[in-house]
Amino acid sequence: MSIVKVAGSWDTEFEPLVAAFKSNFDAQSATPEQGAGFALFHQGKLVVDIYAGTYSQSEAEKAWQENTIVNVFSTTKGVAALCVAHLVERGLLEYSDKVAKHWPEFAANGKQDITIAQVLSHQSGLNAFEEPIAMEGLLDWDDCCQKLAAQAPFFPPGTRTCYQAVTFGFLVGEIVRRAAGVTLGEYLNTEICQPRNIDFQIGLPENQHERVADLLPPTRAPYMPKNMPAHALAGMTNPLLRADFMLTPQAREAELPAINGHGTAKAIANLYELYRPENGLLSADTLAKTTEVNSSRTDDLLGLPVHWGMGLVVNALGNTYGKEPSTFGHSGWGGSFGCHDPVNKLSFGYICSQMSPDLVGDARSQSLIEQVYACIGEIA
Repeated sequence: MSIVKVAGSWDTEFEPLVAAFKSNFDAQSATPEQGAGFALFHQGKLVVDIYAGTYSQSEAEKAWQENTIVNVFSTTKGVAALCVAHLVERGLLEYSDKVAKHWPEFAANGKQDITIAQVLSHQSGLNAFEEPIAMEGLLDWDDCCQKLAAQAPFFPPGTRTCYQAVTFGFLVGEIVRRAAGVTLGEYLNTEICQPRNIDFQIGLPENQHERVADLLPPTRAPYMPKNMPAHALAGMTNPLLRADFMLTPQAREAELPAINGHGTAKAIANLYELYRPENGLLSADTLAKTTEVNSSRTDDLLGLPVHWGMGLVVNALGNTYGKEPSTFGHSGWGGSFGCHDPVNKLSFGYICSQMSPDLVGDARSQSLIEQVYACIGEIA
């Protein structure tokens, strides 16, 4: 059994969940934790906010703190989706808008009819860059956006679904910039996080780097479906995704709304609480539009059926975020995730420094989700 000490706070009804969190640090577990955090809201109340382990490989005595943050890779996409939803709520965007309405240059090469909804639900045909690009090239925002605006889609938009692992951030971020007049990271800070004291940022200032946990790359490459279409493979290899790149100061400070959000588990859970109309950021009407399933076909890159809403995975298959079909959220490479269950009024946030190789179905997060539902079943 693990001898790690779990810090933070939790309601006594969730002791089994805390035990499951602790057991993920056991050396014999599938992906032993190095440092991690988990937070849960239930019926509007923060009932679990826990963390354990260490966050620095160079100085192992540095215990994970309440304010330790980590890059959560694609869990960032669910936060970016919240920014878009807020702009829809304010009437500055509509999901049905053509992207070119806000970003005229985007209409080039047959893309004049692509909608914001198609971008958010990974049906745009722009799941990768056509021109070769290195990870370092992602630091040039204008160049990346110009490349995507100029290229033709890999398939007729709306006819296939292919996860936009990296390009999602530039596509969505530029739409936000054109509509709001500020970058997505700035919009997140000023309109959503700072007024509510939520500790999540896309584009991390240098003075915050000292509290970032060291990411430990996965011990093996992620499973990739056989016979993946060439355009899908390009989404993982152009650029070739490298975890170590995200440790550099330049990558931390850049705004990459698909892959480099930094925050605590509590912050992620808090952001998913904002999807609840009761909290005043979004109306019930906007939430319904945001979580409506726009694509349910097999994803070319992920190799399995995914129900995509507006930048969110909708749990209609009941196999990602528990068994409630209306739950929605997003996970990140390495294991982190955030989600909201509107039926049971639950909002989750999980972060970790030891990356799992699994793109879908991380065993640690699944064990925590299972215990949440076991605990609320006992409460009920």
